[in-house]
Amino acid sequence: MSEDNVKRISKINDDFDLNLFLYITRKNILLVILLLIVAVSSAFIYLRYTPPLFQASAIIQIGGDESERFESVFPGRRFADDDMAKKIELMRSQVFLDRAFRKLPLEIEYFSKGQILDYELYGNSPFLVDVKVKCPSFYQTPIYIEFVNDNNIILSHNIGGQEKEIKIFEGEFFDIGKAAIRIDILNHEAISKQQSLFSKDSYFFIVNRPDRIVPKYSSDLSISVLSSAAKTIKITYEGHNARKTADIVNAIAEEFGLYEIERKSESARRTLDFIDKQIDVIFDKLSESEFKLRNFKKEHQIDETSPSQLPTIFDRINNFETQIVKLEMEKRLYKDVKNSLKDESKTDVYNLVAILSGSEFKGNVANMLNNLRELLHNRERLLYEVTTSSGQIESLDHQIDIQKNMIINSIATLERNIKTKIAEYKNQILIYEDYMLDHKYGSNYSMIEYSRLKRVHAINEQYYNELVTKKAQYSISKAGFVPQSAILEKANTPGRPVSPISRNVYIGSFLFAMLLGSGIIVLRYLFFNEIASVQDIGKYTSAPILGIVPKYKKEVLENQLIVYRKPKSIISESLRSIRTNLQFIDNKKGSKLIAVTSTVSGEGKTFFSINLAGILAYSNKKVILIDSDMRKPKIHREFGEQNVKGLSTILSGIDKMENCIKKSYIDNFDYITGGPIPPNPSELIISEKMDEVVKNLKDNYDYVIIDTPPVGIVTDGMRPIMIADYPIYIFKAGFSKRMFINNLNNLVDKNNISKLSLVLNSVKSNFADYGYGRIYSYG
Repeated sequence: MSEDNVKRISKINDDFDLNLFLYITRKNILLVILLLIVAVSSAFIYLRYTPPLFQASAIIQIGGDESERFESVFPGRRFADDDMAKKIELMRSQVFLDRAFRKLPLEIEYFSKGQILDYELYGNSPFLVDVKVKCPSFYQTPIYIEFVNDNNIILSHNIGGQEKEIKIFEGEFFDIGKAAIRIDILNHEAISKQQSLFSKDSYFFIVNRPDRIVPKYSSDLSISVLSSAAKTIKITYEGHNARKTADIVNAIAEEFGLYEIERKSESARRTLDFIDKQIDVIFDKLSESEFKLRNFKKEHQIDETSPSQLPTIFDRINNFETQIVKLEMEKRLYKDVKNSLKDESKTDVYNLVAILSGSEFKGNVANMLNNLRELLHNRERLLYEVTTSSGQIESLDHQIDIQKNMIINSIATLERNIKTKIAEYKNQILIYEDYMLDHKYGSNYSMIEYSRLKRVHAINEQYYNELVTKKAQYSISKAGFVPQSAILEKANTPGRPVSPISRNVYIGSFLFAMLLGSGIIVLRYLFFNEIASVQDIGKYTSAPILGIVPKYKKEVLENQLIVYRKPKSIISESLRSIRTNLQFIDNKKGSKLIAVTSTVSGEGKTFFSINLAGILAYSNKKVILIDSDMRKPKIHREFGEQNVKGLSTILSGIDKMENCIKKSYIDNFDYITGGPIPPNPSELIISEKMDEVVKNLKDNYDYVIIDTPPVGIVTDGMRPIMIADYPIYIFKAGFSKRMFINNLNNLVDKNNISKLSLVLNSVKSNFADYGYGRIYSYG
């Protein structure tokens, strides 16, 4: 056989066949419908048993007005901290959330029983509970309530595996062991209506452990930057109670403004305390200098109207004294900064700003302080994304410690320099004083000392007035504190849940079922290994196609002779077409031997053999049908005969052929049954006796049809196929595998059965076109 136009059989369909795809789709349509039903049912059950999840959001804006106010008090200093990450970290902190949640009724949760789910009665409970917990095991335990009447109430609970029922009265505290409880009824009508549906345990409540309230609700809280440019923060909370979600969000937004004022006021108070401390120190110095100045003037009878006799020396001494006072003040500020850096609890931006006010630090120290502040801000910003134990935080902590040590070391160096300069200035003053004494300027010495005291007093008075002015300005600024944040959008009670959304669930379930069903169809198409149409056969063999037999709509049981019962059916017409096509294989005159085989049992070779014999008999041809499948004989069942004698007894010499030939209920149609199952069917088939039987039958009949065993299972049918004038190979659409075609090709190529033709049996209507026009065109 030429293989030029024959395609190799593949395990996967690599060509698209629309008819085959539609066939597989129709074959699996019930599976797809079942998947859709299951998906929609699952969606319904999911929506029915899943508590709805609501979401509420509020938007706050962080302002920058405070920055200008603080800069007016301390020029050149960034006093207000408007860092967004720090604000968010503050709102996420447990201390802040605890303050906010304490303003909501979250300690006790009230629930009512529903048909399937339990519903929380936040803000809508028909009764109120007041509890004084004595034992921690009472927390997080459902306490069920049954209202017997307007006054009598039964509480039931299970704590530690022990179930208890306790009767109490409305409006009174009752000790139930692990707690004291009082219940006040607010709505008798609602309670009666609920208990008419559920006679018992229709309500229950849970007392939350105080230290678990923040962890419980913070897990569903989301705080994020909405817009960096607009400095807006979005607060979002998700929960199963719509009203509670809105209340939690609004409580956080409102508490942030109050908390911010308190925090700023605390920083302002600490700054004012520092200024007050400095004022006290300077006031003492001012009082001391004023007292000394007054006494010195009185003691030495100084006349301030008389001109100085030593103006140059006097100015220099005064200048040195002024520098010494300034250096002492600078030294004291350095000391305060150093102490603040050494004490972890005092390392605060606001304190440092207050300490720096009015100072004239060298550039290096100022730069190092700014770097330290940036590192502290970066650490707070990073804590929004990672934990304190992360490597990034540890690295920043190390840098902060290094920066603090650098500042402390630099300040120590500056303190030493200041001490050296003070000593130099004092030494210069001593030099000038000694000079005056050596040159006998003692008469002017009292005036010089008086001028020095006067200068010290003036400096102290100037610095004191400056601190008083700053205190007044800062006190006014503190009195005008307003929240830097503004609530741009308050949370409203959500009207519909964000999850589950019924429409999305149903659409998603439907699409999932469709995709799954489509995937199954595509996979079954790709791995479809059955012969569905003659096109499937023609791709893989060059053997001639004798014709097709359409699928019989009803189940064929014992009575397989369709051409007798329905001679005008489509099956009968297709067999007549096959009868005609036999002439194209061999048109010589004389009796013909037809051998029908298949690959496996169940492909319809017996059905085809019986009906082909019937069609030939209707054309006034003498036909005899031989059942040579002695391993599994079937033909006797069609005619209601006992299989006591037949081909096996003929070939075994037990019976004569004439005694085994039986007539059917169709004229010119005789048959020989398979007979009792012999122990050696293969030897009987290939025996000379079989050839003799066939020869004798061909002398008396126009057509001898042999129904052979499947050649794909046993070799019994090979001999009849090799000697037949019309060897016919049967495939069954939707049953026979494509690999069966290899058996057909082997018969043609290896056994040289050149006349072998094939018939496709049980073809569905959508695959009925086999190249010669649809069979329905016959009428």
